[in-house]
Amino acid sequence: MKKQSSRDTCRSDWCALIRDRRWSTRQKLILLESIGPPAAVLNAPRSRIQELIGLTKHWHAGRAAARDVERDMDWLSQASHQLIDFWHASFPSALRELPDPPIALFAIGDLTCLNEPKVSIVGSRRPTPVGRRLVASIASDLARLGVVVTSGMALGIDGLAHQAALAENAKSIAILGSGLDRPTPSRHEKLYKQLCETGLVLSEYPIGTHATRYTFPERNRLVSGVSLGVVIVEAAERSGTLITARLAMEQNREVMVLPGSALSAQYAGSHRLIQQGAGLVLDGQDVLNCLALEIQQSVAASSKTEAAIVRGLPSDCVELLHCIDAAGSTVNDIILESGLTPAEVSSMLITLELAGAVAVGVDGGYVNLS
Repeated sequence: MKKQSSRDTCRSDWCALIRDRRWSTRQKLILLESIGPPAAVLNAPRSRIQELIGLTKHWHAGRAAARDVERDMDWLSQASHQLIDFWHASFPSALRELPDPPIALFAIGDLTCLNEPKVSIVGSRRPTPVGRRLVASIASDLARLGVVVTSGMALGIDGLAHQAALAENAKSIAILGSGLDRPTPSRHEKLYKQLCETGLVLSEYPIGTHATRYTFPERNRLVSGVSLGVVIVEAAERSGTLITARLAMEQNREVMVLPGSALSAQYAGSHRLIQQGAGLVLDGQDVLNCLALEIQQSVAASSKTEAAIVRGLPSDCVELLHCIDAAGSTVNDIILESGLTPAEVSSMLITLELAGAVAVGVDGGYVNLS
């Protein structure tokens, strides 16, 4: 077994905690906040755990298997594969506000997407021809306006929203209800690869997790929670899309609806949402008008990101950050530009990555996120 660096050990602890079945996600967050980092939680005495969250059944049986954690680590060793823990600078602040946030996210792609204003688009898995045109139009509008279109990569409206955004050479975020090594549906394999290359794909589930009827509703809370608002396209009276709309309302997110024919059952749930106070939107500009205050706050927060990241870094790391390009720099280029030794650069890059100031690029180099 190869020797692990301190950074790898930290990530393996996170993977072990994610997989640990003794505690719910909420309980894990309580333990992290009360005890400290994952290693401390995993090694805490049973009496301390019981003091914080009560009696835990199956104390030994619920621990993560070493082979499963090793599988996660093998996946994370690949270029552009990342783990964003709850305290990582790139972890979406909007998700931290949720009553049941994930403790970490597995990711493939461009983490800078998370710094941009995001709007989720969800709807029917069997859209009508009119619904197809509507979602393509509004997703394209939002992409051209600089909004990151977010959805769940499902068949129908979700996939069409991603495709429309990518067609505008814009970024898009997909949040899956499975491990990132098992993307579903299989018909979206090409779309999945496009999102990994030019956008961002996220999941709270560890490697090897299959999608189930339980993981999709859990995933939906992240689709709504990560965004400023949710646009509903073609939701029937008993549509699963209404679950996402309800979650968005509970999360205090703006719910917006593209209306359709009053004679179509495909829009019955959509029109019911409008009656209950959801915003009626016809195009991307309407969405921005509904989100005027939220968009302004998001842009203001995004502009402060660089100062916040740099403020907490050692001065030598800040200097090294200036040697790393936003488009990506190889380690050799960074060494030549900085004039530092390979050992010094390696140590500082780990510090910068842990702070969320840089990320490993697709080519194995480093990307400046600040």
